[in-house]
Amino acid sequence: MRKIIVTSGQPFTDIDALACAIAYAELLKKEGKEAEAVLPGSLNKSITKEIKKWELNFSKKPKFNHAKYVLVDISEPNYFAAFVKENDVVEIFDHRYGFEKYWKERLGKNSRIEMVGACATLIWEEFVARVDPLKISELSVNLLSTAIISNTLNFQASVTTQRDKDSFKEMAKITNLPRNWAETYYSEQDKEVEGDIKSAILNDTKNIEPIIVQLELWDSKKIIFKHLKDIEETLAVFGTNNWFLTSPSIIEGRNYLYTKNPKVKKLLEKIINAKFDGDIGTTEKIWLRKEILKKLLIGKL
Repeated sequence: MRKIIVTSGQPFTDIDALACAIAYAELLKKEGKEAEAVLPGSLNKSITKEIKKWELNFSKKPKFNHAKYVLVDISEPNYFAAFVKENDVVEIFDHRYGFEKYWKERLGKNSRIEMVGACATLIWEEFVARVDPLKISELSVNLLSTAIISNTLNFQASVTTQRDKDSFKEMAKITNLPRNWAETYYSEQDKEVEGDIKSAILNDTKNIEPIIVQLELWDSKKIIFKHLKDIEETLAVFGTNNWFLTSPSIIEGRNYLYTKNPKVKKLLEKIINAKFDGDIGTTEKIWLRKEILKKLLIGKL
């Protein structure tokens, strides 16, 4: 029987990909299969210092050459981990549309691309459906619940579904996390971003036109205003002023935006009703980058 590698994309790994890979590898092992979580990308800011202290059982490189692959939190082949052989992909789990037809034709029911807030919700549902009686490690359930908090911006993002809320509620019964975990988790991210904001930016940038930087923070206003110069200097490496930063502020329930490009300001005012005062913009609600990107793509059609 060929071994199964559960993996995601490159060049970085976020909390959703980490949680899904580790948890699904655990599920496959419970079913008697030989599986391993392999994540080559660097861990981005969504995986805090506290989480890095957990015994994260994954590898950076595959231990074997001939394997089948399960992809989590990704479905676009251009961004798969470099070692993945597309013809050997046996399952896909993702929560963003774009490649659902492509994979449905190839994998049928083993393609699970569904619009929920977090891919972690899909993996939790697999545990509930396939492990009876339900048994999951403390590590996996803590990771999955944290991934839902992260990807839904503590349930404030419009991508949040009732399935995300229900899954989190069920997991909360067995997680070993403090009651104020959401605030603790995001506040720790804020500290790490402040400690090295340049790395945080470069590890979470969509290099498209316009270039979009996302920093999800507990208190964006406090950090963004303090580091405007660092942000601008970091983005100068792309050799263009066609960029903007978007920073969902969890505590306020809105985004802060930063750009010096007049055309980008007008575009953001048009597509998400942003209000700019100089180079700083705000929104009336929280927007994820992928939601803004969708609006941008619709505007180009």
